[in-house]
Amino acid sequence: MTDANGYVEFTTIYPGWYSGRTVHFHYKVRLFNGTTQTYEFTSQLVFDDTLTDQVYTQAPYNARPNRNTRNSNDGIAQQGGSAILLNVTSDGAGGYTGTFALGLTGVPASVAAVSSVSAATFASGALANDSIAALFGTGLATSTVAATTTTLPTTLGGVQLQIIDSAGTTRNAPLFFVSPTQINYQVPSGTAAGSAVVNVLLNGSTVGTGAATIASVAPGIFTANSSGRGVPAALVFRLKADGSQSYESLARFDSAQNAYVATPIDLGASTDQVFLIGYGTGLKNRSSLAMVTATIGGTAAAVSYAGEQGTYAGLDQFNVAIPRSLAGRGSVDVVLSVDGKTASTVTINIK
Repeated sequence: MTDANGYVEFTTIYPGWYSGRTVHFHYKVRLFNGTTQTYEFTSQLVFDDTLTDQVYTQAPYNARPNRNTRNSNDGIAQQGGSAILLNVTSDGAGGYTGTFALGLTGVPASVAAVSSVSAATFASGALANDSIAALFGTGLATSTVAATTTTLPTTLGGVQLQIIDSAGTTRNAPLFFVSPTQINYQVPSGTAAGSAVVNVLLNGSTVGTGAATIASVAPGIFTANSSGRGVPAALVFRLKADGSQSYESLARFDSAQNAYVATPIDLGASTDQVFLIGYGTGLKNRSSLAMVTATIGGTAAAVSYAGEQGTYAGLDQFNVAIPRSLAGRGSVDVVLSVDGKTASTVTINIK
């Protein structure tokens, strides 16, 4: 550990050699905030070849003669030049001493506190395996970048997000989006339930850290206005008696109100079957379909599907039959429960 002035002293043997490299040793400089590593720099130092030749006449170095690489034909030594040459002097006792001053760039001034929430609701609480989450903090990235592939990267704009779960396993999270104040990510598959640490790394250095609770399910429903409240991001699916099918929009943007409003759902003929196709996250790991329940306007509604949407990472889908008894009810709440955990309430309108 360095002292208050940034000095550190250590004693080591003179290095040996291996083929293809001049004589050298590596070092790392690491900074910590408590137990969290916030910065790491790795480099190396080389020695004057004349000194190495002198040292290598002595045991045990002389037992391995004919080193084949010197500073003059080592590409790394040539690239580093005098900046990585360690000048040493005899200490009068058979050893050598040297001092090396090191300046560092990119050192983070501090580690930001970060918090993660469901990307569907932005409400605090547990996050589920494979679910979509949003993280907030400051100084998290140097630019705003969005993933452009369906297979999400784990490094985006130099940013990585690591989750250390309750079992002590570290996993890199797939990333949707990074910016200086927000990161959207998918909780890595296999993350153990319980308390977890979330670290944000920028170009290899930790710039944000926070806590999260991981659960098997933590249902959230996406909404048209992206707030977690109001009209769900959903479709209406209609199945007619003759077998014909159609999809209808559930929300429209009202410029007068400057807001998304629910399009009234016409339940149609008595033989029509009408379903709400909703999208959320954090529900795919439900124990069974029987443990997924829904009410619309306080009336029990049959859930025919609750699982992965299948196209987009972390996105889940639920299909709920709209009871015909609700015809004419107008604005009603939709409440979805998964393994006893209730998602945020959303609202639809039934004509």
